Amino acid sequence: MIRIPFSELKDRAGFELPALSFNIDRTLIRRFAEAVGDESPRWHAEAPPSLIPALGFDRVYEMLASAEEVAVLHGATEAEFFQPARLGDSVTMKARIASARERVSGGKTMVFVNVDAAYTNQLGQPVAACRQTAIVQKNG
Repeated sequence: MIRIPFSELKDRAGFELPALSFNIDRTLIRRFAEAVGDESPRWHAEAPPSLIPALGFDRVYEMLASAEEVAVLHGATEAEFFQPARLGDSVTMKARIASARERVSGGKTMVFVNVDAAYTNQLGQPVAACRQTAIVQKNG
């Protein structure tokens, strides 16, 4: 797992993360639908759209949580959906750090990191595009 030191975050705009692939199976769809309280029969054959931006961002947050003592907070999500991810699809996420800016508040330094991700299916067709903002703060 790649880990970016806190002191280097603000200089990492353009950094591309390794691509990640996910199989859209019944268990993934069912667990996500249950977690968000949406058990519509529609989610038997396709994934709820909000599942897609959730895929892979645990790894992004791990990368931002370097070996140092830092806290990573989810700040925002913007998503655009092009087509549903269907049962049996393989969805690939390609992400990069779009920007990072440092702010000091209350004597603590934080870095606001915007990560852009593109999701495609096994045919190379776009499924979704997403921008997530993570707020990384050094503890202590």
